[in-house]
Amino acid sequence: MDLEQKSINIAKGLIMDTVRNANSGHTGGPLSSLDFAYVLFKDFLKFDPDDPNWFNRDRFVLSIGHESALLYTLLCYVGWLNTEDLKQFRQLGSKTPGHPEKGLTPGVEATTGPLGQGVGNAVGMAVAECILQSKFGKDVVDHYTYVLHGDGDIQEPVAQGAIALAGHWGLGKLIAYYDANDAQISGKVGRSDSTDYKMMYESHGWQVITINGHNRDEIRSAIRKAQMEYEKPTVIIGNTVMAQGCATMEGDHNTHGAPLPPDEIKATKEKLGLDANKFFDLPDDILDDFRSSYTYSKEEVSAWNFNLEKRMQDQSFKDKWLMAINDNLPDINWPKFDSNQDIATRKVWGSVIEELAPLKDTLVGGSADLEPSNVTAGFAEMVKDFNKENRSGRNFAYGVREFPMGAINNGIAQHGGLKVFGATFFVFSDYERPSIRLRALQDLPVISEYTHDSIYVGEDGPTHQPIEHIMACRMIPNLLVLRPADANEAVVASKIAFEQKNRPSLVLLTRQKIPVFDRNIYPSADNLYKGGYVMKECDSKADMTIFCSGSEVWVGLDVADNLSNFSVRVVNLSCWELFEEQSDEYKNSVIGDDDILRISIEAGVTTGWQKYTGTKGLNFGIDTFGESAPGAEVANRFGLIPSKIAQKIKNHLSE
Repeated sequence: MDLEQKSINIAKGLIMDTVRNANSGHTGGPLSSLDFAYVLFKDFLKFDPDDPNWFNRDRFVLSIGHESALLYTLLCYVGWLNTEDLKQFRQLGSKTPGHPEKGLTPGVEATTGPLGQGVGNAVGMAVAECILQSKFGKDVVDHYTYVLHGDGDIQEPVAQGAIALAGHWGLGKLIAYYDANDAQISGKVGRSDSTDYKMMYESHGWQVITINGHNRDEIRSAIRKAQMEYEKPTVIIGNTVMAQGCATMEGDHNTHGAPLPPDEIKATKEKLGLDANKFFDLPDDILDDFRSSYTYSKEEVSAWNFNLEKRMQDQSFKDKWLMAINDNLPDINWPKFDSNQDIATRKVWGSVIEELAPLKDTLVGGSADLEPSNVTAGFAEMVKDFNKENRSGRNFAYGVREFPMGAINNGIAQHGGLKVFGATFFVFSDYERPSIRLRALQDLPVISEYTHDSIYVGEDGPTHQPIEHIMACRMIPNLLVLRPADANEAVVASKIAFEQKNRPSLVLLTRQKIPVFDRNIYPSADNLYKGGYVMKECDSKADMTIFCSGSEVWVGLDVADNLSNFSVRVVNLSCWELFEEQSDEYKNSVIGDDDILRISIEAGVTTGWQKYTGTKGLNFGIDTFGESAPGAEVANRFGLIPSKIAQKIKNHLSE
């Protein structure tokens, strides 16, 4: 047996031991994907053995997140993990969780698990590489993005949408490997799918190479051919066998999501020429062979670092590079809006990004075919579309692809060097939500600009009127949900979002015009940094406190005016997450006494507001779906106008 085959067989033993020891995980898929992944890591993947975060490294995304045992085994070969880590597979506090997690495990580029999203992440990384190379030069940014995906990934529409965009954009530095083992948890792929994926990829403008996924010579030849294609992305379709190499269960779909029986592991090790009585065995000669190219790798890294240091002597380059790498904001004149006018807050977003675009040339983003409505058309005109002919373009024409947009934007953020936003209607956050959840899990500072944030969408009707969405998004950990109360607060909300470096933000903006508050009368819009603040205080002991957010802040103030016989406090609570980060002293000062009536007003579900209003409070909102009519009429229909709310409060107090 040659040394390479021995090395691969050792890796198979480690995969089987890892899953069996945890009594949980996936075995069959890692064994079918191993030949490709091993060749890629050993012979092609460019990285710094001493620094997993070296900027010019090739990126590898394991979209098949449940094949984590494969990735962790190879990371042991690299030297970023060890066999003790494998023994802690799927255990509390380990570096080897059930699915790969970015930031937890060195060498993991993306948190994957929900199938399909890793494909979109890889597309985003390839986009980032392409744009950054156009800005800083091939001597600074020049690497490939590889993604390993399987039958389950490719069935997810999010992957297919991302694949379409990758081909449309001609991402020649993106190389995908499709492990086609014809097995899923429930049986053969043919039970649910008869798609010709070769034709699908070709129709989307990809180079397609079909190989025997267990023939390592074919794998090497395919990767080299893929690297020589500059005009289009490449997919290598590897025809493989589930649980390849097993003694009796080779091809068995039951190996997909379970450890192999001990007897099967013993028999398989014997078949592979391994000592069946050794567990987690990784001999030094195997590691020495795998790491034999590290001297060259380190020389390449050293040369790159030397070149970058030389380029940094140019102050202009240095300033741009540091702004990109550190995600710094330039000094800009943030827009200001005079009071005594009504402005739709979506208009503000356009003003902000158009002001920012010339000064931060690493700002990128796009809309899901809603540029006029999201007010991103001006930005698109300024920075031009990213496409095959314009690699320096910074606007993404995503088409009607909210979920792929979210996954691709996550990949751009995972890569680093660019600040990215995506835009659509708030109701369509439902389509993007899985990627929002994963970006929050990964601390990715992606911004979502969501317009048409309430029933004031009006005539488009209940299909386009978000009801439960605000509260649903507030429930996602590590996510800022910013719903500004007027144009100047929308500027502050945008600024807060752009300042984030380790968490995502949603900026929720109105379609309808709302009043711009006179900040000589009301507190500064900068108070949004605290998440919540008192808009109107009482001269005497309060009878009640009204909590509201976004466009309903002006409603709350008008309600207070309609209750002139009472002492009413009005609290602007437009970002719950920031508010909860404040000191208890500050929060208590804003919330006020707990022995008075507390009221909430928000054009969405009332569930959740009890956190601030208590069980005896009054909560005004919409706990049904909306109606198709002009926005003001819809609001009136559901009683969300000041006079009706004030009357209901009076009725309550008189009972």
